[in-house]
Amino acid sequence: MKAKRTYKDSLFRNIFNDKRRLQRIYKALTGKLIPLSDIKITTLRGTFFEDIKNDISFMAGNQHIILMEHQSTLSENMPLRMLWYIAKLYRQQVNPDAPYKKTRIPLPAPHFYMFYNGKDDAPEKWTMRLSDAFEENENTLELVVTVFNINYAKNSELLQKCHDLKCYSIFVDQVRTEVAAGKTLHQAISKTIRYCKEHDILADYFAKKEQEEVFDMVSFKWDWNRAMEVRAEEVADAKTTEFVLNMLREHEPYEKISRLASTSMENVKKIAHMNNIAYN
Repeated sequence: MKAKRTYKDSLFRNIFNDKRRLQRIYKALTGKLIPLSDIKITTLRGTFFEDIKNDISFMAGNQHIILMEHQSTLSENMPLRMLWYIAKLYRQQVNPDAPYKKTRIPLPAPHFYMFYNGKDDAPEKWTMRLSDAFEENENTLELVVTVFNINYAKNSELLQKCHDLKCYSIFVDQVRTEVAAGKTLHQAISKTIRYCKEHDILADYFAKKEQEEVFDMVSFKWDWNRAMEVRAEEVADAKTTEFVLNMLREHEPYEKISRLASTSMENVKKIAHMNNIAYN
């Protein structure tokens, strides 16, 4: 049996999985300062295919729940993804029997943000709406995602308000500049980390991280096509295993099972031993 694949943290998620940084980004987004004690990180941590996982979500007291996603490729389906995330988060917070009670259940109001730093041209700020996906012009359900372009620009209003986001954007911009100059990604990241430490750009963060760990987070990219290929491979493996097990239970010869299942003799024997039904 293959081990379960899990998501890797992105650099963005790893940096902002920190209450102090979330306190500052919340102030930049809302203009409100909340105490650290009122921040509760609620980020979903799922496995590769069996559950969903978002980048960052946190409670701001009992009034708001903030969901933040970072994207380097624009996806018009972000409102739908946010809908899945908030449904999952509400289900974690509300007793399963509570919706059937007569009295209204108080819920924290959700706020949805996406931070984009891809290479395609984009405005500084815009919104995405779930209702844009409806085939009919309906307004029975709405979810609005506020999108910020966080590519480094000196005149960016949000980056000026949030030093942590500005530092992250500078890091990404420096890496891209080094790659464009002919450096490998590994060399670019190494040089950029040194640059950040020398110029006090997330220096406290990079002081605690090994260079290879940062490289691993930066180089990991979500590739949906590859994900689907992996999923297809796992489904095919599961079907092969089921077929082999059925034939093993009938005590068919290993050679016959191998031929009919289009799998190796070694794999047939492995499945037999793992399920305690091996025979000569």
